[in-house]
Parts: sequence; structure tokens; C-alpha cells
Amino acid sequence: MSSKLVERRLNDFKRRCGNDGDAALQLAYHAAMPVALNPELLHFLRINFFVDPPEQLPYTVEFEFLSSGLCREIDAELYEIEPEIRNELLQKLMKRENARQRIRDVATLLWQYVEYHSPWADRVELERAQQLTALNFLDPAKAQEWLDEAEANGSLGRGEREWFIAMRQEIEELPDISTLPPEKQSEQNDLPSEKGVDYTRLRDLLAGGKWKEANQETLAVMLKASGREKDRYLDVESIENFPCTDLRTIDQLWVKYSNERFGFSVQKRIWKSVGGKPDANYETWEKFGDRVGWRKGMFTKQWQDYEKLTFSTNAPWGHLPFTPCDWVGAVREFEISRGGMRVLFSRVTTCSIEVKYYFSNLNLGIESPNLTP
Repeated sequence: MSSKLVERRLNDFKRRCGNDGDAALQLAYHAAMPVALNPELLHFLRINFFVDPPEQLPYTVEFEFLSSGLCREIDAELYEIEPEIRNELLQKLMKRENARQRIRDVATLLWQYVEYHSPWADRVELERAQQLTALNFLDPAKAQEWLDEAEANGSLGRGEREWFIAMRQEIEELPDISTLPPEKQSEQNDLPSEKGVDYTRLRDLLAGGKWKEANQETLAVMLKASGREKDRYLDVESIENFPCTDLRTIDQLWVKYSNERFGFSVQKRIWKSVGGKPDANYETWEKFGDRVGWRKGMFTKQWQDYEKLTFSTNAPWGHLPFTPCDWVGAVREFEISRGGMRVLFSRVTTCSIEVKYYFSNLNLGIESPNLTP
């Protein structure tokens, strides 16, 4: 395929997506990393990287991409980007700002998607190809070591050996991110704070899986960061002005040590998945409570008291931490809780805090129509 035809295909796809054209092309750059795509993986790429401004995309772009001239369906709900187009898309991904980190993020998502979901368990060669591709961007030396060991395995059949040789050639043709300039190193420490708050104890509690104590410590450090230790509670104004650096540190600790199960950024994703908006009604708040496990009951669901929360990783996604305005009093203070939650998630968005590799969305009700053209 000529370079002119590749460029024409890209421009056609951009025009097809109208006002979302530029961001849609960015999604295409990300979608070029996997060897093949299914609708679910494309969905995860969008909701992990393209649900917030400035690169915000509606779910309809997923269909536009899969049914565009950039893809071809090679099996039921399995799509491939032609080699020339894929190479061009990956080259454009390499030119993004902070490309090195973004490429590692996409590769990590791909690796974890294959690991957690096993969508191609019955297609061993495809599963291996996806893992090797991801590993090549994360740790090229390990990817080569994997290939070397496989090829040296005397028990491999001729077909398998040929596959590994072909895979090595394909990996060698992928862009080399080591040629990219290194990301700027932060001058801040591992637990930065604008207000001089020490987050060591919170980190240690989370690392030790002491979720209840960590939840209490989260309130303590947030009170300190907002200068409300004497008041002993957070009000809406204090959340509106909460320092972004500290909010990010707290969230990243929760996300890291819960394996991306808990955290304000996880809760914000779930909030948006049930239609959460600044003017969301009480029914939306109930849906959110149902999803994160704050409302329970077989026939009539009731808001749970604090002591009945589940302080373990057996809890639903987004169950912890218990949001600041709920700490004002009982969770049944609906107006306080809802108001505080809207403000908190607005602040999380303003501070550009995002959870990566969020794989529970389909189970949490995010809109995911049948995208097969």
C-alpha cells in the first residue's frame, strides 16, 4: 500500500468522525499497538485514555474505527490493521508529547488485558503475539529472551519454530522507543505534598492491606492538607480548593496498593459510568451506591453504615476510600454526600487525575453496544 493511500485512509477516517476527528486519530494510533483488535479491547483503550478533555471521545467512535478503511475483519469480532497503516499509526504515536510514557501505558494495558481477560485463550499463537508485542515495548530484553528460549526449545514442532521466527521479525520491525527522549524526571519526592503533609503512614497502611486504618488515615491527611484539623471534617469549599498534588498522591497510593481496585479516580470512572454529572439526580447517586457496594439488600436496598463497609479487596470496585463528605456523618445524609461527591469528582477532573488500565467497566454498566459492523 502506497504512503499516499495510507494518508488518504487516515484523512477519510478523520472526516468521518467530524468534530472528533483529531482525537479519533489519536485513538487509532493507540489501537495500532495490538497485533489484532476485538471491540472490547478497543473499548478499553478509549475509556482509559479518551474519556476526559481534551481528548474526549464518544463510544460511537469505536464503531467508526472498526468499520473504517483502517481495519479489516479477519474473524468474528476480530480485526486487523493492515501492516502499512499500522506502521504509520505507530510512528505517529511515537510523535505524541510524552510518547515514551504513553506507549508504556498502552503496552501495560495490552499486557494486563490479555493476562486478566484471556480473550484469546483458544488462540495460543495470537495470545503469545499480543504478550510479546506488549513486552517488547515494556522490556525489549525480556521479549528477546523469551523468543530465544522458545526457539532453543528442542521439543518445538516445525510450525511453532517458524512462528517464533516470524514473530521475531515482526517485533524487530516495531518502533524502538529507546530512541525517544527520556521523560522529564520529577523533582518531587515519591509522596509529594503542596502542604508538607507526610503520607508515609498512609502508604505503609495500604501496603500492609490495612484498609480500614488506611481509610481513617486518609481523612486525617486530607484534613491536614486542607487546614481543617480543628474542624475534624471536610466541607464543600475545602474539597473545591483541595491541593491537586496531595489529591493525586492520595489517589495514586490507593490505586497502586489495591491493584487499581480502589481510589478516587476509580470512583470517578464508576460515577461517570452511571451517568454522574454535576446536576445528577438522586437516582444516579443510588446507582453509584449500588455499584460500589454502599447500598445493599436483596429486595429493598439500604445505605450501609460505616461499620458495615467491606474493608478488604473482596469489596466491589470503588468501594474505598469512603468519600470525604460521607465522613461528615452517616451516609444517609444524602444531600451532603451527593453534594460532596459531585465536588470531589469535579476536583479529581480539574486536577487531571486518572486511573489507568481500568478493566471492570463492562461489568459496571458502561455503555458498550455491539460494535460489529
